[in-house]
Amino acid sequence: MRPYLAVIADSFHSALASRILWIAFLAIWLFLAALAPIGYHEDYTTTFRWFDLDNGTQLKAMLARGLVDPKEADTALGRIARTFPAEIKRQLRQVAEGDDVRIDKSALADSLNEAMDDESWYDPDAWRSTVRLRELRELDELPEDQISTSQRRRRARLRIEAALPGVFAAQAARSITLSYAGFDFPAVFSIGKDQFVALVNQIVVPVLMNWLLGFALIFLGILVTASIVPEMLQPGSLHLLLSKPISRTLLLLSKFLGGCAFVFLCVCQLVIGLWLIAGFRLDIWNARILWCIPVAVFLFAVFFSVSMFAGLRWRSAILSIGITCMFGAFVMVIGFIGGYFDTLVRGPDRVSQLAFSDDQVVISTQGGGLKRYDPATNRWRELLETEGHRRDLIVPPIQIADGAIASARIRNGRFNLYGSGSLDLLVLDVANDWEPKPSLRLPIGTRRLFKIDDRLVALNNTGLMATPIKAARDAIDFASDSEDSDSEDSDSEDKESQDSDSSVDASTDADRASAGEEQPAGDAASSSIGVTAWISDLLRMQGGPTEDFQPILPKQVTLTEPVRVTTVPGRSSLVIYTRGRLAHISFGQAAAGDGDLDSATVVRSSFADGGRVVADVMLPGDDSRQAVLAASDQVVLVAREDQPVRWIELSGLETVAEAEPPESQQVLSMTALGSTGQFAMLTIDGRCHVGWCDGDTLKYQTLPWSDVAAIDFQEQTGQLVIAHHIDQVDFVTVDSGNSGGTVATKVVRTIRPTLTSWRSVDRYLITPLRMLTPQTGELSDTVSALVSGKSSFVLGQADADQQEVIRLKIARPVLSCSVFLVVMLTLSCMYFSSRDF
Repeated sequence: MRPYLAVIADSFHSALASRILWIAFLAIWLFLAALAPIGYHEDYTTTFRWFDLDNGTQLKAMLARGLVDPKEADTALGRIARTFPAEIKRQLRQVAEGDDVRIDKSALADSLNEAMDDESWYDPDAWRSTVRLRELRELDELPEDQISTSQRRRRARLRIEAALPGVFAAQAARSITLSYAGFDFPAVFSIGKDQFVALVNQIVVPVLMNWLLGFALIFLGILVTASIVPEMLQPGSLHLLLSKPISRTLLLLSKFLGGCAFVFLCVCQLVIGLWLIAGFRLDIWNARILWCIPVAVFLFAVFFSVSMFAGLRWRSAILSIGITCMFGAFVMVIGFIGGYFDTLVRGPDRVSQLAFSDDQVVISTQGGGLKRYDPATNRWRELLETEGHRRDLIVPPIQIADGAIASARIRNGRFNLYGSGSLDLLVLDVANDWEPKPSLRLPIGTRRLFKIDDRLVALNNTGLMATPIKAARDAIDFASDSEDSDSEDSDSEDKESQDSDSSVDASTDADRASAGEEQPAGDAASSSIGVTAWISDLLRMQGGPTEDFQPILPKQVTLTEPVRVTTVPGRSSLVIYTRGRLAHISFGQAAAGDGDLDSATVVRSSFADGGRVVADVMLPGDDSRQAVLAASDQVVLVAREDQPVRWIELSGLETVAEAEPPESQQVLSMTALGSTGQFAMLTIDGRCHVGWCDGDTLKYQTLPWSDVAAIDFQEQTGQLVIAHHIDQVDFVTVDSGNSGGTVATKVVRTIRPTLTSWRSVDRYLITPLRMLTPQTGELSDTVSALVSGKSSFVLGQADADQQEVIRLKIARPVLSCSVFLVVMLTLSCMYFSSRDF
């Protein structure tokens, strides 16, 4: 053993004698010294930034209405609108007149920031009718002589958010501000300390691993170590070594281990230095950062194995460097092609939501497509084609009647919830061979559809609006008749248009007369009618009710992000989560208040009255976090990010039990399994779990499916539907009759669609090629998982249904690199042992 240790020590000495090593040391010390003055401080989130404006179109519409609508003059909205500079107010008036005016979000945010410095716009009576968050109520109770400047600005921001509900993305109450040598960075983070720590662990450290450790240091390491093997093969050196009683294989492996000395010495200094800076300067004492050291050395070993074999074969350091660089380029190209297929071939086909009607299955995909399973061809048939150059958003499809499913497509909705163009309800039914047919015009910004009794309910950022399902289905025939009527002569159209205009004028005058108002004459009357029309258009622009969809929320309920809604099976009610507030709203007979009415009349009157709040509670914890809801006829299950799962009794919204999520993984979606008292939960790691309450304890059981993309419950058959491995679907029965307190599952139907051409290329060519090629670039995923302790995370803070889930590739790169490393070392040892040097 001593001779081999001497060889390894000699390699260490050779590395320390290298000038390139000391140049690298100096560069590392300078980099750490330049990074050391970084710091941070945490303060209240006060400043508006352009990306805080989640709905710029709605903000313009609201501010324009606040300027032109006389009814808004003394409201919170009107007071805020009048604080804007004259130029922006001029543009807002143009918006009110129907002009397509683009107003920079940064200018709107700057105007709101200026308004926070002077709160002359604030009036307690005007804000009494707004929805004030718990934090705002607490700040309002503080005496003026005890409130700090940052608290004052925070209170002003919350007041502005209360006056403009639904406009701003939910932000943490406190934000991180980075500093350098005591000077604050001009850019302010809109995240709290927990999110900042997650950002460092999941994004910053892997980026450093890719560029500083995975590129710069490894390239330098190859430059230094490429000459180790060619120098060993020199006649004098090799003969001296082989004169000792040592094995050629162990000699070569000792040289290989010694060659890793360069990277090991450099990586230790860099990683330990970064760990100390993160701990002392950013208060992130995460010992898992030190995992970067063995991973970086392992990564270098993969490349050094190629350099060593080239050195044995050609005995040239220059050729070793060149061949290793060519190998690195080849690996990078394969990784790029694999990433291309992940993003543009596999990702767009992944199931996002499911809907059922009898034996028909309709899915929406992450690529913005809508598909139906065709048993005859065993393929997913495109109903709405996925277009790669756009990022459309599909409103999750739902069954609205036997043989009918409803959905919608928001053009460019991933970049803007309001999208571009009109938003029409799409109805798919058996009579039209399941082809999507446009129906009623949906409220702008609709993100979800629900079915309550005989009503179709649309959720957007302003509230809930409903229309009769029969009207939605009848509108398909009406649209077809309208297309046929386009061939009629223009004189008839002009006459109808004139009659319509006359009826509008007459109805307007009649309404004004019935209200006891004096009818203005001439231009004044036209101006009044014009303002009324503008206000109606502005209400529609900001997501207000349309001609067909009317609001149904009780007046005391206002939606504030983050928002989640779920219906209650078997009841005319729903459960709403809005910024920490959980409310149970009923539209049944209790809401109508008349037990003598027939059921149809009860439903109609209750929807018209907006229903009633059965129970209302504020949940503890950070109310800016996204939530996931599911409800049965007796229970509501609530799961919020980084918080326990709560089992809540429906009637009074009292918490019965709470527990950590399954395997401490964030919950993405949940669904009740009928009236069994069980819930299926999809977690961020792609696993499906069944949960139930045993007394005051929540219990979970993990089902055997992996890479799960979506789950749902088919009420007609009582089956849990699991979509997994991109677009495969299983229909499963879940039985809870086991004495051991576990559940049993049985697959009763499967969908294994035939692969498309590009998917076939991915499965049979790209995937094997990626397995045979060491995926060195994916080792950054391994680092991210080791450092953060999480195998998956959510990218962005969008609506929970549309969040992009990143599942880290942990085992695959380690396996592929390990196999490649063993193969290369074996070939090198065999070559070295069989040749006479």
